[in-house]
Amino acid sequence: MKRALIFAGGGSRGSFQIGVWKYLTQRNWKPDIICGTSVGAINAVGIASDLDIETLTRLWTTYGRRKMYRLNLIRFLAYLLSGRAVKPLLDTRPMQSMVLKHLDFNALKKSLTKVVISAVNIHTAKPVFFDNHEIALEHVLASSAIPILFPWHTINGVPHWDGGIMTNIPLQPALDFGADEIIIVLLSPVSHTPQPFPKTLVKAVEHVLEQFLASPYQSTLTAKGYRDMPLPQIQPVDRQKHSVINVPAKQPRIITLAPAKMLGFRSLLNFSLLQARQLIDEGYKTAYTQLKPFI
Repeated sequence: MKRALIFAGGGSRGSFQIGVWKYLTQRNWKPDIICGTSVGAINAVGIASDLDIETLTRLWTTYGRRKMYRLNLIRFLAYLLSGRAVKPLLDTRPMQSMVLKHLDFNALKKSLTKVVISAVNIHTAKPVFFDNHEIALEHVLASSAIPILFPWHTINGVPHWDGGIMTNIPLQPALDFGADEIIIVLLSPVSHTPQPFPKTLVKAVEHVLEQFLASPYQSTLTAKGYRDMPLPQIQPVDRQKHSVINVPAKQPRIITLAPAKMLGFRSLLNFSLLQARQLIDEGYKTAYTQLKPFI
């Protein structure tokens, strides 16, 4: 059986994925391929470059906002008002230093776990994918470069930015790999579990953004006639019986996990230690509850 782990993008919500990974390591569930976008790309590369769960947890609960980015408001406004070239709102050199310090790209190239991360070619407006043999610092930074907020990065002289714009949930590489079992770790409950109708403008805009980010994933499922298994609050059942009922024989078993509620816009860049700890804990509990019948 080929196993795939997919990490969606979602900024500082990515600590939720570390909680899920903690549970999977305890159950000795090892993926043959990890696909990631944006912060999911950073987590994927970290796992495949031999960072253990204790190190990953420590990094997420050590690097607060000031160690991830700095506000570049005056320069941003100066360029905006003058009509000159766009300058990013945030200076992400602290994050670049963190990535370079802790991610081992040599170990990544030797890893037996295949890693695929996504970015978007700004010129062609097409998603591009990179694997272990080519991933370097610039690929990770490009995959996580939120447009306008973060600076774009060049790969072989071509500008790229956040893969989440077009492939926030990179399912296709796992399907191309021939994965039989796929665990997808989302960073929003939208497209995972039904949500109440948004009653405020801010909530409506948040829903639209999350639906936009999930749309390529849902389109892939629809095109192939597949369906996933959100499993909200699933009760323990017989593993073999449940699998037969819920998973058509023609498709891989696709299980999605996600936070229980909407986290709001602020959570995307909230690298506070409090949020990191809360989401790591929620990720672990979610994985324990929803994956226990299968893993």
